[in-house]
Amino acid sequence: MTSESAYLAVERDFSAPETRDAVRALSEPQRVKLHQYWLDRASGELTTALTFEFMQADLEQEGAPAELIALAGRAIADEHRHVDWCMRWARLVDPAHPGTARLTGSRPLELEGASAHDNRLLRTVFGCCFSETAAVHVLRASHRLITVKSVRRLNREHMKEEVGHARLGWALVAWPGLSPRDRGMLAAYVPEMTRLTRELWLSTPRQGDPQLHALGYLSTEIVGPAVTEALEKVTLPGLEHLHVS
Repeated sequence: MTSESAYLAVERDFSAPETRDAVRALSEPQRVKLHQYWLDRASGELTTALTFEFMQADLEQEGAPAELIALAGRAIADEHRHVDWCMRWARLVDPAHPGTARLTGSRPLELEGASAHDNRLLRTVFGCCFSETAAVHVLRASHRLITVKSVRRLNREHMKEEVGHARLGWALVAWPGLSPRDRGMLAAYVPEMTRLTRELWLSTPRQGDPQLHALGYLSTEIVGPAVTEALEKVTLPGLEHLHVS
């Protein structure tokens, strides 16, 4: 099943009795919390789409292989689909107050002391080797707790796409076009990118709730350990393996 057909199947699932019954079973405070969560997540996905636009422009300017530039373009479309998914959930939870997705940032990331060239490389490495790799682990941890079919289906598709987004960063780090000086520069920023990853993913504390976890809600008790796992078991060893350490 392609991503597009999977998303169409999920749209059909939104009208399934199982999905609507799970929402109706929530208390009013739970519905308020879940509605705001999906709006926040939609805004995050919209902002991530913009970061991939920055990455695509960066890669073009750096003369990266066409395959990497195409991956960035695909990620932009993926993230906009993720926005649509989150907004559908927000409307399902509270049809009277659907809300809108809003950008949470509109400028490309610039790390202190990095040149324009350095930042063009750092943005993709941070966005993909760090943040998107963490996203895969967060969604995998969430998947174990999801019980509603439509959410499980979308979470699975989302994970598959996040793996593709993470690969963009790893492909860049493996690219022979990076000079030894570039690798040394990236290594120097690993501690800061590690800190930023934790800050990004844990910036909004969310209390755990098993009933909401079953509907895809990402609480801090899910996110925190998953981000640590991603950093310690994948990102940092992966960079070291590719001579960025």
